[in-house]
Amino acid sequence: MAMQLSKQQQQYVAAGAFMFAALGFVYVKFFWLPIAAAKAEATQKIEEIEAKIVKAKQQAARLERLQAEIASLNERAVEAEKRLPKTKSVPDILLAISALAQKNRVVIQSFTPGPTKNQQYFVELAYPLSIRGSYHNIGRFLAAVALEERIFNVTNVNYPSADALGDMTVTFTLISYQYKG
Repeated sequence: MAMQLSKQQQQYVAAGAFMFAALGFVYVKFFWLPIAAAKAEATQKIEEIEAKIVKAKQQAARLERLQAEIASLNERAVEAEKRLPKTKSVPDILLAISALAQKNRVVIQSFTPGPTKNQQYFVELAYPLSIRGSYHNIGRFLAAVALEERIFNVTNVNYPSADALGDMTVTFTLISYQYKG
């Protein structure tokens, strides 16, 4: 059963096929491709924005960690400055040594600021001292000086013989340090 189409019917079928192809071309060219391109461009922009968001979140997490690290370093700097201050502060040294002397039942007979000695990162401040007390009290005093928060060093210790009461006058040089920075 073959169908026979007239010439006019064949022209209609050909015209319909041509119109279908033309409409298909117009649809693809003016609707499908521009929308697909816009969709691809929007997808690319979304991916770029998401990458920026991820990077910003990483930086925010890093910022919090860095802020915590800075706070920790600031605390350590304060502690370090207590041990190695930036100023000479003779009154603070005298107060600390006087408190230790009183606590350990030792009498400071003389405290004299002495010479300074420059080092690469710090300055050594020497203070010749003369203290009076019993052998054990002087030992406890010197141990307390060594355990003090600020860095002190004791040099040139001169232990004479004790008198009849068991007291002695000990002379030494107390070295304190000052940070140059």
